[in-house]
Amino acid sequence: MSNMATSTPEEPQSVTPSQYHHYVPRFLLRNYAVYKDGFKPSTKKKGKGKSPQPQNLNLLDLESGELKQASLSKNFGLQDMYRDFDKANPDQHKLEKQFCNLEEKASQILRTVKARFEAGKPEIQLSREEKGKLRKFLFIMLYRNRTFHSRFNKSKEEYDADDRESMLRYMEEKGFSHPRDVWFANISAFMNAEIDINNYDPADPEGGVSKIKALKTKLESQAYPMDAMWFWKNLQASFLSFCTPSAADDEFLMAQNAYSVFEGPNNITYMDYHLFAPITPRLMVVSRSNVLQKPSMPEHRSVLETVSRGFKLMQGAGSCLEDLPVSEPENNYSIWSNGTKVLSPTTVSSDKHIFYFKFFELPSKHVQCINTVLLEEAIKTDTLAYRSRVGLLRALEAYLRGDTPGFRAPFFGQLRSAAAEARVGWQDQRLIYLQMLERVAQSMGSRLPTRYT
Repeated sequence: MSNMATSTPEEPQSVTPSQYHHYVPRFLLRNYAVYKDGFKPSTKKKGKGKSPQPQNLNLLDLESGELKQASLSKNFGLQDMYRDFDKANPDQHKLEKQFCNLEEKASQILRTVKARFEAGKPEIQLSREEKGKLRKFLFIMLYRNRTFHSRFNKSKEEYDADDRESMLRYMEEKGFSHPRDVWFANISAFMNAEIDINNYDPADPEGGVSKIKALKTKLESQAYPMDAMWFWKNLQASFLSFCTPSAADDEFLMAQNAYSVFEGPNNITYMDYHLFAPITPRLMVVSRSNVLQKPSMPEHRSVLETVSRGFKLMQGAGSCLEDLPVSEPENNYSIWSNGTKVLSPTTVSSDKHIFYFKFFELPSKHVQCINTVLLEEAIKTDTLAYRSRVGLLRALEAYLRGDTPGFRAPFFGQLRSAAAEARVGWQDQRLIYLQMLERVAQSMGSRLPTRYT
């Protein structure tokens, strides 16, 4: 996608048809899908053929508190979300087509992961190339969602994010006329970014560092530098883990902003301890910061000490998932020696690198901590999906009754809508949200009172 942009925030007259763009792909939504009213249609009416697949989602409307069902085809998306309205662009849905290509690659990987998990296998093996594709897909999921749509879908005059000064300067330098065009160009650059080093030699770490530095520099010339740095930090400063609830009745919720929610200090740039990517109600990809996993390393200890000092008079410095029982994947090119991972004496070329990801069972306290983070941030959205009423109720009760510091506090972030902002004050909005969730829980049979903080 070109760095030059001429589109305007207003939609011009165009023969290009409008499209509904999902920011959560349908292949993931189908993992949460249920049959209408819980009844599986009979295949006898048609005489033969495959059993029809469920096409509805169980939803909690976060405005009204209504539990309802709706088609997955018209949820977790926005109309023309990634459409370039530039009249001169003959392919205004080009970015959405790029998404489809990336999603197809990611769906193949995640379907294999899901099949292994549901077959009861203890782990999944991914090649270096597959791991790289998955990590890139997960970052795009973080960056393409409605939160960023809201950030960028404004005029230059209306753009009010924290980086306003540097963003406007960047737009001037690159010739962008609208913040949305920066977003589109960034997404395209991230999808096309080269992230794996060809013929990487683990025995030559300095050569690897030099090649990575060159790839970083290249991306920073193609995308907004601050977000390009974030892209690389996301790939290098954390590791992926596949997690599942150990309790049969627990499940992971699917919030509209689930893929962009992080757990960690909320006023330190890019200091996310954990990122979340729901795959199914029973399978979640958790990206865990190396700072938490290896706190004894000098550079990581320094970061934690800085965070601790910055938050010593505030709640929210720690992590409710600090003791999350996960670990980095093992691989086929290194071995353990005296408690330290070292290169295997047998050289394995990078194109043959294999990573062994375990499926980690999480106790309820960790599952519900993740759901609590999602519910805390879901106030900025209008709906969330769940599979079972039992799973939803367990998550609501854990959130409303939890004693983890920093949750259910007065809300000072962006409200869900300008209308809501006009009706109530900042602090009242959180209270209204909690009372709505309490009514939902009570309607499902809960008798536990909410713990307000």
